[in-house]
Amino acid sequence: MNLPFAMLIAYIVITVAISVIVAARGSSSSRQFLTAQGNLAWFMIIPLLFAEMMAGAATIGKAATGFTTGLSAVWVNWGMSIGMIVFIVFAARFYRAMHRTYDILSVPEAFKFMFDDRCRAVMLVIVVVTYCFLYSSQPVSAAALIAPMTGLDSTLLAWIVSALFILVTLLGGMKGLAVMNIVHMVVMYAGLIAATSGSLDMAGGLLALREQLPASYFDLFQPDVWSTLANAIGIGISFLAAATMVTATISARSARDMSIGAWGAAAIVIPFATLPALIGMCGVLVMPDAEPNSILFAMSNAQGPAVAGVVSMAIAAAIWSSAPAALLFVSNTLTQDFYAVVRPRSTDRQRLAFSRVMVVVLGIASTWLGLNASSILGQLYAAFQIRSVVGIVLLVAMVWPRVSSTAAFWSMLGGGAIAAIWHFAGNPWGVEPLWPACGFTIAVLAAMTLASKERVSEGYLRYRAARDELAKAEGRAARE
Repeated sequence: MNLPFAMLIAYIVITVAISVIVAARGSSSSRQFLTAQGNLAWFMIIPLLFAEMMAGAATIGKAATGFTTGLSAVWVNWGMSIGMIVFIVFAARFYRAMHRTYDILSVPEAFKFMFDDRCRAVMLVIVVVTYCFLYSSQPVSAAALIAPMTGLDSTLLAWIVSALFILVTLLGGMKGLAVMNIVHMVVMYAGLIAATSGSLDMAGGLLALREQLPASYFDLFQPDVWSTLANAIGIGISFLAAATMVTATISARSARDMSIGAWGAAAIVIPFATLPALIGMCGVLVMPDAEPNSILFAMSNAQGPAVAGVVSMAIAAAIWSSAPAALLFVSNTLTQDFYAVVRPRSTDRQRLAFSRVMVVVLGIASTWLGLNASSILGQLYAAFQIRSVVGIVLLVAMVWPRVSSTAAFWSMLGGGAIAAIWHFAGNPWGVEPLWPACGFTIAVLAAMTLASKERVSEGYLRYRAARDELAKAEGRAARE
């Protein structure tokens, strides 16, 4: 067994053990399994949110895009940092109010009270599709890392890794994942800083990159301004309806913990996002004939087995911190917004069992999807642009009391469908899904809202009542 592979296996075993031990006393109920009973401090929220932003697929995908395109690869994570801030400023209070008054545990539940059951169903589908997209790229990314070390078939490895992700999710629950992600975050930073430093030395430094690479590699707006804006804006707006953010808000000990956690995660991602892109750019000079998706490991391996091992651990940390979380968020949504609706009298034990079955089913289905996808980073961009549609609807509804449930339903349904169809059609005419989807969503939402006879919708009245109740509770707590 070579050193990088031995280090990788040891790291996986240790972090899985940490997750299981932490969660061993606390996963006996569905609420504890899915939300940690509202006990997450800010220092646990930072790595939990960091996990979604710096997923293994994004890390490997940024290195591959840096190799083929350049620094513009950073937008997938810069857009997420923007999304964190957008959520805290515009949506965190909305979800806290809905949780306090109506005990919501998921995004679709919040949409039910803000709009109606039809919007809840649409949101359910969008959340499931988005997080299945996010998860689907993780086993493929892990296989791309392990295959060169072992010589095994990458498809077989993807299935093996997915099985391990499923096991980690079933054993750990939300608190186990949050604690495990603290370790992951530290390893990711240390590993990629070491690899970036070594890669720059091999390439001759930043000056050599400037002199030898085409100017387009340093252009942040590749392949064009409109595509870049679509990806950045789509990702940012999509965080208004991100299951990760809502679950963290509900799981946080306080609003302050959530705010510090989100701002902290956004801040540390901005510089970190450039590291894989720089490694990919160095690879153009050092290994111009390399395979883009393997350039991150290839450049690290060229620096010696110790560096290769550390980077392997960093990539594994990125993958292992995001894949189980994605499965858990989808499981939470399906449990709260499908099973609990279909079987309202089901016991907590039955809901916990259903959530675990869904982890297995969705893990298998998403792995198949990832193995048949053409682009790792393309899958991530598509997922966020589909979700951005409902973010737009929610943002407008919070400031325009007249938005009706019917207007919200048809704009969400039509906009989400257009975004998904546009993506699977291969982005006709080079146009990103965000533009036609948002155009349709805004047009339908405005037209149907103006046609409504109600000046203030029932959903807005429920939201206002929840918001006022939260304000009173915070006032009482401040006086005490």
